[in-house]
Amino acid sequence: MSLTYERYEFKKLIKELKGKRGRGTELISLYIPPGRNVYDVIKYLRDEYDQASNIKDKLTRKNVQSAIESIIQRLKLYRKVPEHGLVVFCGAIPQGKDRGTEKIEIYVIEPPEPVRSFQYVCDHEFYVEPLEEMAKEKKAYGLIVMDRGGGVIAVLRGPNYKIVDWVTSDIPPKHSAGGQSQRRFERIREERVHDFFKRLGKRANEALLPLEGELEGIIIGGPGDAREKFEEGNFLDYRLQKKIIANIPLSYTEEQGVRELVMKAEDLLKESSLYKEKALVEEVFRLLAKEPGKVAYGISEVEKALKAGAAEKVLVLEDIPVKKVRIRCPQCGYEEQRIIRKDREASLSGWQCPNCGGTVYEVEEVDIIEHLGEMGKQSGAEIYVISSGTEWGMQLKALGGVAAVLRYELREY
Repeated sequence: MSLTYERYEFKKLIKELKGKRGRGTELISLYIPPGRNVYDVIKYLRDEYDQASNIKDKLTRKNVQSAIESIIQRLKLYRKVPEHGLVVFCGAIPQGKDRGTEKIEIYVIEPPEPVRSFQYVCDHEFYVEPLEEMAKEKKAYGLIVMDRGGGVIAVLRGPNYKIVDWVTSDIPPKHSAGGQSQRRFERIREERVHDFFKRLGKRANEALLPLEGELEGIIIGGPGDAREKFEEGNFLDYRLQKKIIANIPLSYTEEQGVRELVMKAEDLLKESSLYKEKALVEEVFRLLAKEPGKVAYGISEVEKALKAGAAEKVLVLEDIPVKKVRIRCPQCGYEEQRIIRKDREASLSGWQCPNCGGTVYEVEEVDIIEHLGEMGKQSGAEIYVISSGTEWGMQLKALGGVAAVLRYELREY
């Protein structure tokens, strides 16, 4: 999946579903693969409805049968299963502490990837693991940064890398004395080097082989010639050896070396989310320097650009540090909206309705990313959700966490 607003919506829905809990095994998860006959699924559910009549607890029986009936009614709206299949979550979600406050909720999802198999699960929580697998960034790269002093193994997935192992070395420094003693010392040193390479290869195999099917490639880097000798010595499993796509000289080792390797491997990683996000943020700052009128930043300015249809691309930080709240006076119905920092809840204290002078108010928080996403759908703008834990994420944060590349300059009259 790309780093678009649709991916953000999908991940947010999964998170919401994971937070749902039933009082008993009253939550149903239904996965229907493409090509499955809708009427066969309905027949299966009717059998499950009949089986549910054996549930001893009266309220649990009622809730499970109500959920099954809700799913059946929703499936009747489909003549055939969509291209990627269908996923349905339905169940009795408690609305309060007391038993009997449950309310039937249903979620019908057309997933971004094909459903692999038919599954019907009834539990106290929704079964979302197959959806989490779909939401996961598929392209991954193995990174090995090393010299004779030690090695670091990392995995780059999406816009972020994670160090998964550190391998230390006990290779002594080169011996300067001459004669037989030096030859013996060098032989011992080479044995230690070989032992270190073997350990590094073994640990890399353990870390990367489980990801073999997802790895787009492995990139090795480091100062000196140890990286080349490591690759030439075939210390990696043959399956990983075939995935080596580059061996790059570096100035640094350890985590600083991993960052340097990611930067130097730009051409090899340009299809990854990391470089797509980087390119988007760099475009914003390049335009700010050369054509500042083609960029809007900050919530209010980006909203104006979206309303005018001028925004072509909108970049918004995944954990944007501000939020939008809708304040309503229950006395007269007056409403206003404000943008406030997430760490400044108290900024609403002392609010007074400018219409009737009332000091009692209701507050509704608006998800800024969803808000901008809906505006983008209406105006034809692409919405990109940028990760926060990267250098370019920090650059976007300096612009208030949101910026837009404009189709044309907005002029104020």
